[in-house]
Amino acid sequence: MRVLAIAITYNPETALLADVLKAIAPQVQGIVVVDNGSANVSSIRDIAAIVGAQIIANDQNLGIAAAQNQGVSQARADGFSHVLLLDQDTVLSPGVVAELMQNLEELERRQERVAAIGPAYYEINSQRRTRAYHASATRISRIPLDGGTQPVASDFIIASGSLIALAVFDEVGGFYEDLFIDLVDVEWCFRARAAGYRSFLAPTAAVEHRLGSGTVKVGSREVALHVPIRNYYWVRNALWLARRSCTPAAWRLYFISRCLAFLGVYTTAADQRKLRLKLIVRGFQDGLRGKLGRIPQR
Repeated sequence: MRVLAIAITYNPETALLADVLKAIAPQVQGIVVVDNGSANVSSIRDIAAIVGAQIIANDQNLGIAAAQNQGVSQARADGFSHVLLLDQDTVLSPGVVAELMQNLEELERRQERVAAIGPAYYEINSQRRTRAYHASATRISRIPLDGGTQPVASDFIIASGSLIALAVFDEVGGFYEDLFIDLVDVEWCFRARAAGYRSFLAPTAAVEHRLGSGTVKVGSREVALHVPIRNYYWVRNALWLARRSCTPAAWRLYFISRCLAFLGVYTTAADQRKLRLKLIVRGFQDGLRGKLGRIPQR
């Protein structure tokens, strides 16, 4: 098993990116950094050189899906068997990749068709550990991972930290670039599920992860706070995904209800409320029209 780590960057905090690459370097057989038009690309080149990473520097932001596909293509060209996807702020602990590889090999020995396997994240902002999700009929079950030692199937997993065999892409296809950002990993996992694959979380491969730039409190819940433009992409892509045949019925209902919740929460409890309202409404419009790609400028 030869693993290429694919780190996607867009104006990263350089000190943190250095930690990301130094942490992953001893755990994989190669690294490629795919940069999406960062203003500090020269610094990214310097950091990549320190760990011997390749760099693909795009002149503009092509979106996370396109960047991931570029990394997958590089892995094919260089003869790797697997890829490990990474965000620019995910620092993997020592041994995480080996743990994922061991779990993947065990699942494959049991004749499982594995789409992807990822670590069990502890989300720093909300201070909660990720859970596995399973849809049946119109209900979504949330499965806790605390205390578990065996991989747990989940309808989707977060892309960052996920290990995927290149052979899976041959049947499932690459990441859907028209989504640009947000729910790219969810759509791919649903598509893989429809093709007979399952995604897994490895409870013993724990990683800390920061979702968004903070949280807002809504009742007893902590909701992740992203920059306003991400509200547009999430709502738009969720509404588009809710109409896809590969999306389970329970998730269709979830996406629709969550979009309505976005409209209520982010326009009353978050910052820049007027801008968020404008972008969320635009997300509803484009999502219902099926208008995807990078947000058009008006």
